Amino acid sequence: MLKEVAKTDKYRWVIQEVNIENLFDLIDKWRLPLPIGVTLFKRGVLTSNDLYTFFNTPLQSLKNPFNMKDMEKAVRRVYQSIIAGERICVYGDYDVDGVTSTALIYLFLKEVGADVVYYIPNRIDEGYGLNRDAIDELKHKNVGLIITVDCGITALDEIRYAKSIGLDVIITDHHKPLDELPEAYCILNPLQEGDTYDFKSLAGVGVAFKFIMGLRYYLSINNYFKDKIPNLKKYLDIVALGTIADVVPMVDENRIFVKHGLHVLSKRDVRVGLQELKRVTGLLNTNIEVSHVGYVLAPRINAVGRLGESDRGVRLLITKNKNEARWLAEELDIENRFRHEMEKRILNDTFTKIEKLKLAEKYAGMVLFSDKWHPGIIGIVASRVAEKYNKPTIVISIENGIGKGSARSISDFHLYDCLKELSDLFLKFGGHKYAAGLQLYEKDIKTLQKRFHDIVNKRRVDSSEKPTIMIDSIIEPKDINMDLMNWIEKMKPFGQGNPEPVFCMKGVRKYQQFGFTGKDRANVRGFVEKNGYIFEIVGYGMKEYKQLLRENDVFDILFTPEINQWFGDRSILLKVKDFKKV
Repeated sequence: MLKEVAKTDKYRWVIQEVNIENLFDLIDKWRLPLPIGVTLFKRGVLTSNDLYTFFNTPLQSLKNPFNMKDMEKAVRRVYQSIIAGERICVYGDYDVDGVTSTALIYLFLKEVGADVVYYIPNRIDEGYGLNRDAIDELKHKNVGLIITVDCGITALDEIRYAKSIGLDVIITDHHKPLDELPEAYCILNPLQEGDTYDFKSLAGVGVAFKFIMGLRYYLSINNYFKDKIPNLKKYLDIVALGTIADVVPMVDENRIFVKHGLHVLSKRDVRVGLQELKRVTGLLNTNIEVSHVGYVLAPRINAVGRLGESDRGVRLLITKNKNEARWLAEELDIENRFRHEMEKRILNDTFTKIEKLKLAEKYAGMVLFSDKWHPGIIGIVASRVAEKYNKPTIVISIENGIGKGSARSISDFHLYDCLKELSDLFLKFGGHKYAAGLQLYEKDIKTLQKRFHDIVNKRRVDSSEKPTIMIDSIIEPKDINMDLMNWIEKMKPFGQGNPEPVFCMKGVRKYQQFGFTGKDRANVRGFVEKNGYIFEIVGYGMKEYKQLLRENDVFDILFTPEINQWFGDRSILLKVKDFKKV
């Protein structure tokens, strides 16, 4: 049962009530702090076996790839290509998920001796997914089999064309299929009808990894390997990159991929391209965490795809030449800085337009468009707008009468289902619950704007303008200690589906050095006290709280605790998400 426990000007606070008595045996057996036990229980970690799997994330817990529909058909076809010396093309996408998926299958096929090439379409000239010109080019280069990664599930016409000129296509994808499936040789996608694979939230690179798991097994039982069987663990750095970048739920197999992949990424002898990317970003001697991938490494691989030549990302991941790796890493870093400046300009333009025209007040779901916006940046802009205004958002770049759009959603709204209802307006579209891409004629954008608003207004479960913060547990000062922090460390990696714990502490008092710092004095810093316990706090981007904090000395706070290290000393810092006056 969910219970709304408080309201602030900015967020709704919501907590799920739990019968503590159900947890006592588990907490006692594992010696868990009560707030950790409550948090894990709410996330579906209910038994001792669940706890073991959650904390240890053994690779042996990965599911049988042959539970995925068409897996045996797919690996048999690739085995025949390898034996016959037929040329295979891995056809990818230009985002990080597509780039890592391409590199993963390409590297494995190379390792097992296949005749393999790869193809990444240029975002600006070719757009997303398969296209006829690329298919013709691959046919001309004697390719007999195309394996798509992170794309293909909606390419009905293109795959029909490939089939007509004698090319087989194996689709590996994780996006939601249309009602009609392409006429491919076979399809690996856990979301397709009739697929009984019991984890439906893999990234594209996750599906690609399941494919190479299946292929390695098939090659092995057919006595293909003369020496030792390839160890797939060395590829988990690539799998972790794509999985984190695609922001899929950090649960089940995704969590296993990421936890082990981060360990591989943190090694000094990680593949040379990533070693150089770590060097150029100052992460060479760092234990890599989700935040390093999401905010430092992945954006640099993404940047080249957003602005055009995304095959540089694949080259970085597959090269064995240190000089080439260094050059590529520096190129990606420069491109990312350029992309960041462009993004800032478009975001400022967008927010100004929203405020000036009061679009957030007028529309339940926003459709924003311009012929001055670079199509490679609109996905980032859509994410920022959706987050800031708590509204599903479509951002469209217009060129020569055609609008290319990126859409992003929020937690209580299924974006793909909405766009499916609007499909008569689109030249093409695809995606999933939280993100999608689309294309339409410029003349239809105004109609999309009105109909998108109507559907969002009708369907949203919660029409509140305020985003919700889910509270994991109420916590007392005595429970905030290093033992708690050690268990939080064991809960990593964090992400969607397994976020950092958010705790509520009631009735804290301002103590010392309590005030605002940083640019525009927007960050709260200082100390709070309750029951004789004193804690350092920090809250970022809290300019709007100044009046509230100036007039009140006692608050309830929502926070995530983290370790603060300073010249070898370790202390606990409370990273505050919201204040509520008592």
